[in-house]
Amino acid sequence: MHLRHLPLTLLLVTLGCSSAPPKPAAPEPAVETTTYTLKGVVREVDAKTGVVTIAHQELPGFMKAMTMDFTPKDKTNLDEVGVGDEVEGPLDVTRSGGLVKEYNLRSLEVMQPAPRTLKLDFGSGTAALAVKPSVLSPGELVPDFAMTTQDGTALKLSDLRGKVVVLTFIYTRCPLPDYCPAVDKKFRELADSVKSVKSRSQAVRLLSVSFDPEHDTPETLRKHAAMQGAIPPVWTYAVASHDELRKVAERLGLVYGPMPNEIRHNLCTALIAADGTLVRLDSGASGKAWTPAEMLKSINSQVAGFQK
Repeated sequence: MHLRHLPLTLLLVTLGCSSAPPKPAAPEPAVETTTYTLKGVVREVDAKTGVVTIAHQELPGFMKAMTMDFTPKDKTNLDEVGVGDEVEGPLDVTRSGGLVKEYNLRSLEVMQPAPRTLKLDFGSGTAALAVKPSVLSPGELVPDFAMTTQDGTALKLSDLRGKVVVLTFIYTRCPLPDYCPAVDKKFRELADSVKSVKSRSQAVRLLSVSFDPEHDTPETLRKHAAMQGAIPPVWTYAVASHDELRKVAERLGLVYGPMPNEIRHNLCTALIAADGTLVRLDSGASGKAWTPAEMLKSINSQVAGFQK
């Protein structure tokens, strides 16, 4: 008998009996929380938001030593925390299926207060305790650090002595258009202006350094540089290890740290004179901290003898 001659009810029953049983649902990934002891030095405190920037030690099994923002859940003694203080607190890290889902700093305790110096406010005639800022001022020597260029070549910042250097920090997979992509665009415009005058192109070097060594290999940087039009020696991409970045990040005000799906960071661009000292430092929460025209004007003031 053909199927077309079977009653509809019998046909549905027959077909239903022959279907495979539903597959069991996949088990939910295991969720576990590990508590680490965060130890570090406070670099900045935002009393309004409760965010504390800490240069912390390595957390074995979770994170290398770096400088990043934390928001303690318990803000009871946050008023006692100051720049330069050595602090400690429990950091809860939650993983799902082995991947970091979130991390939370429960509380923060000052273990060793930073030495305070007396600062006189001549405007009001009052004296107050303060800590000398750790960020470099113009005229101070920028710390040396090592990196690897997009071509796989070892490079130190000091290797560029004798050149005026514009140094910035990015990572290639940054998803925020006002951050690294905006800086890439500014450097592209700046590189075109630098190359437009021969004497300037010989005296100036643009350096974009990644703080994402786990992803931004020289090969990745080489592809990214090609898309941006970055051609050495005028404009070079490079990557540095976290240990090397620690040598310079604090002094330039660079803050970065890993999140579950991205790297949280601020923006930092420094103009460095031929003798290795800081000329200007621009940092901020978006790519609007400086313009190519402003930076070019500052470059021109450092390079003698080329056309303006």
